[in-house]
Amino acid sequence: MDRRRSALTPESYARAIISLSRRYSSTSVFPGNNYVGIAEWLLQDRALLSTTKADEDITLFASASEQPHDLVVVYNSAERKWDVQSFSQDQYDDFSVSSSATAGGMGQMVFIRGFISPSWLSALGSRYNIDPEFFRRHMDFLSASVDRHAFSFPSLATSSNNIFRLCVSTILHRDDFSSQDLRSQRSEQMAELATYKIQQLRSTKIRCGDSLVRQYSTVCSRFSVLEQWISVCIARTDRGWAVIAWMDQGRPLEHSPPGPWTNHIESKAIPLPILQHHQKMAFRTTVNRLDADANASAQVQQSTAILPLQYDSLVALTDLARRAPQDPLSMSIPLFAHAAFSEVQFLNLMESRIQEQIGAITEDVPADALGTLQHFSNILNRHAHQLNDSTRAFCKLMERGNQGNSQSSSGPESPMWRGAGPGLGPHLRQPSPSPDDMPRTSTADGVYSPKGLLESYEELQVRCVELSKMCTRGITLAMNKATIEESRKAIEQSARVKKLTLLATLFIPLSFSSSLFGMNIDLLGQGTVEFWWFFVWCIPITLSTYMMYLWDFQKLRRHWIDLWHWLRHVRRDKGEKDPSHVV
Repeated sequence: MDRRRSALTPESYARAIISLSRRYSSTSVFPGNNYVGIAEWLLQDRALLSTTKADEDITLFASASEQPHDLVVVYNSAERKWDVQSFSQDQYDDFSVSSSATAGGMGQMVFIRGFISPSWLSALGSRYNIDPEFFRRHMDFLSASVDRHAFSFPSLATSSNNIFRLCVSTILHRDDFSSQDLRSQRSEQMAELATYKIQQLRSTKIRCGDSLVRQYSTVCSRFSVLEQWISVCIARTDRGWAVIAWMDQGRPLEHSPPGPWTNHIESKAIPLPILQHHQKMAFRTTVNRLDADANASAQVQQSTAILPLQYDSLVALTDLARRAPQDPLSMSIPLFAHAAFSEVQFLNLMESRIQEQIGAITEDVPADALGTLQHFSNILNRHAHQLNDSTRAFCKLMERGNQGNSQSSSGPESPMWRGAGPGLGPHLRQPSPSPDDMPRTSTADGVYSPKGLLESYEELQVRCVELSKMCTRGITLAMNKATIEESRKAIEQSARVKKLTLLATLFIPLSFSSSLFGMNIDLLGQGTVEFWWFFVWCIPITLSTYMMYLWDFQKLRRHWIDLWHWLRHVRRDKGEKDPSHVV
């Protein structure tokens, strides 16, 4: 196994993916239709599979930006300190020849900041023996057609237990910059986002280190939300394990491919930072281990973009420094916590906007209330699914960590554990820390503990579902109020029709009389008719018409029926008492 892993080169890794994409359903029970997109993308960099490198191939995915950017950041854990290495896009050769500084059983944290080229993907995949499914899932936009993905994603939950995904939301605050209504804005942004994924992400326009955006939603006239992914993979290495975190947050958004959020950035949109809390954090400080000048000069400063630049300091701040080097779960906790805090702020924003919409509905039904609440419900349902996936991923990490502890205490590695997936075997873990090694501050149930973080994700999922139900109740309230309003209008209309009916009752007899006297015939045997005859006819006809209008014909019909039954009853009684009918 180790000989095979050491012999894996970037070229052989890329060729394996391309070979898998060329397996057809007619020749293999494991066809690779879903890898066609990423295989074609790898073939764009012809220098990857050829010995001669042309200049155009080298610069195919090169960025024209002069801003410094650390594309790959590697944290190597040791007994007493962290060894941090950073590599820009141009330092591909340095990364290829660099060696791991971890001791036996120790781990690495590898951050990929933004989009990467085929050469970098092959180098990372071959070095850490990463399942190509990890890259395919993060680059799902390459297999957008049905012929390629064949509705295979998402796959079975247990098919890749070492591959996870976290969603990080960034809230943009802006002033009202357009008179366009929100409904048309949202429809246009949806079309622009689809165009962005086709014309930007699936083309050679995107460069190494550029930021990616998965979803963009306009919540109201002042707030928008960017949704970006952090894909996480836990892989075994020769001497330990590695946590690979591929982040959509790379180079500043204004220097990345444009999308529907570009107009908001140009209108001086201000990103809200992701605020985290830890016990006694006011008495501790974080230190930048790497240069963060690129993000400091950004117009849209994203908190997640500098997370890899301070990760070792964050691990120490959250009392995980002693456990993280030996435990992938503890190493990944700050990532999960960061995504959870971003979700808290997003849900707080959504709750305030939903309450605002429901308050407006109680006073009067706005024209776009139903569409806005339905839009909110769709967003919340998507986030509920993402939180469910994140909760399941964290449960799997905890479960496999507990299995590693039990296996290390019970004996040799079992076949079931060997097939569970890379990264958490018992030979990769040190014994459980002693009481002296436990954190000095009590974080057993805090947000940065496994138990506390799992409870937080479950609470976030429940809250997301409740907010979706609140949207449904708001929609029901708006529809009920609209129905009541329509009923009120119908009552008012019926009152107006009643007035028209009364007027018709007055004028129809007059019109009839006028028509009668307007006929060219002799009336009452006279050659001419005096004017007063009009009133003689009009008054009784009008009174008769009005009496007919006031008369209850249903009541008259019931009286006739009662009279008929009474007459039949009298006739029958009379026939029974007649002596002539007695024999």
